[in-house]
Amino acid sequence: MNPTAKSALSFYKVSSFITGIFLLLVVTEMVIKYAFGQTIASGGSVGLIGLVPNPIDGTGFPTGAIDISKWLLVIHGNLYVVYLFADFRIWRMAELKFKDFIVIAMGGIVPLTSFFIERSYSKKVSDILSKAGASK
Repeated sequence: MNPTAKSALSFYKVSSFITGIFLLLVVTEMVIKYAFGQTIASGGSVGLIGLVPNPIDGTGFPTGAIDISKWLLVIHGNLYVVYLFADFRIWRMAELKFKDFIVIAMGGIVPLTSFFIERSYSKKVSDILSKAGASK
C-alpha cells in the first residue's frame, strides 16, 4: 500500500474514533437535557462542570457560565464534516460503490456504528488498496 493510501486510511480511523466518541457525548447530553431537564455548564457559579436547569428560552442561565451542551453539538458537527472528508478519501481511493460511501457516512450519525463500520471498512479498504498496489 502506498504512503498516501496508508495516510488516508489512518486519518479515517482516527476521525471515525473521535467522531464516534463525540456522538456518544452528544447522545448523553441529550438524555440529560430531555429526560432530566438539565444542561451541562462550566464556569461562573457552576464551578468546573455541573448541571443546571435547562433554560427553555435562553434566560436563567448562570452568569459567566459556558453552555457545554451547545459546544458538544458544535464540535461534533465540525468533526462530522472532517469524518465525511475522510470517508470520501477512502471511498475514492478504493473505488467503492456509492452505497458504501453512504454506509460509512452513517457512522457519524447513528451512535456506536462508527466503531463497527470503521473496523469492517478499514479492513476492506486496506485489502483493496494492498491488492491494487501489488498489481502495479
